[in-house]
Amino acid sequence: MIEGKSAVTVIGVGLIGGSLCSALKNAGYYITGVSRPTTLAKASEMKVIDRGFDYSEMKSALYGSDYVFICTPLGDISKRLAEVFQYAKAGSIVSDVGSTKSVIAGVAGRHLKDDVWFIGGHPMTGSEKRGVENSNPFLFYDAVYVLTPSENTPKEAVENLSSMVSGLGAKVMVISPELHDKVAASVSHLPQILAVSLANHLADQKSDLFRNLAAGGFRDMTRIASSRYRIWRDIITTNRDEIRQALSAYCDILKGTLQHIDDDSHLEKLFNRAREERQIIPRYSKGFLKPLVDVRISVKDRPGELAKITSTVYFHDVNIKDIEIVNIREGEGGVLRLGFTGNSDAQKAADALRGIGYDVSVID
Repeated sequence: MIEGKSAVTVIGVGLIGGSLCSALKNAGYYITGVSRPTTLAKASEMKVIDRGFDYSEMKSALYGSDYVFICTPLGDISKRLAEVFQYAKAGSIVSDVGSTKSVIAGVAGRHLKDDVWFIGGHPMTGSEKRGVENSNPFLFYDAVYVLTPSENTPKEAVENLSSMVSGLGAKVMVISPELHDKVAASVSHLPQILAVSLANHLADQKSDLFRNLAAGGFRDMTRIASSRYRIWRDIITTNRDEIRQALSAYCDILKGTLQHIDDDSHLEKLFNRAREERQIIPRYSKGFLKPLVDVRISVKDRPGELAKITSTVYFHDVNIKDIEIVNIREGEGGVLRLGFTGNSDAQKAADALRGIGYDVSVID
């Protein structure tokens, strides 16, 4: 504690780190920023930090801090974990904001001390702008903020960090690092690679006629192809296996479509299925070797429902293996499916959700 306030150190005071500093300072925390001198000068001028240290002064920067957020670029986060754990205060919580989680969690597990807890984090928010000068204390409001604790992380630590993040207006979702990366590969990383491939397919035509007519839907589908590789290099590097699996599965779909390109009935089924699927996005659908026991929950169409359900299940010591929105009607609601490895976990999750008022059924 510093000056009677809970103390937070934010390492990397850029857009995300600076926004965390600003939001947490507004919430009453004592904020220490770690960054380059020029960045710290801007942050001090903007009054988003209470004190600042250069990266070379990590020991002093972490002194007395109850929470530590590593907000440097994805490829840098793992490199800083050993030093952070070395100087972190006993009983403190260390987190990060990287967009992939499994590699970081593995590195953290190798350096973690018995009296310091690590909980990975991924705030699903951001901006095309960069730097602390563009930070915004409301950046996390109404955004999903994924937390990825390990199996050994105390529930109290997860609850404390969840409460802090929720206080910023974010919707907390608690899942495993592995499930996070599997979902990200299919719904974020694969679409990026497909957009790049489509744009390159157009480039291969080497024709202004093709380019001039590639408006409307084509431009919409390839918008994210404008991203620079330097932004994606570390994401792909730290999630290659999951991306490879997602790409392989997608290639099978393309091969099947090519095989049935003359089958009008088959194509109609594909279009119908795609249209129905599009209407219920977001959808999280993952396959597992072991058959899962389903818990189906009737949900309202309102903000925060998914985060509330997954957090409730997690805090009752149950591990969610699969998530899928089976049916949703805008403005009304629908059915959420959670998959579990066995009946015991499924029943435990169902009882917890019934206890807070949800209509739940268990399907073997």
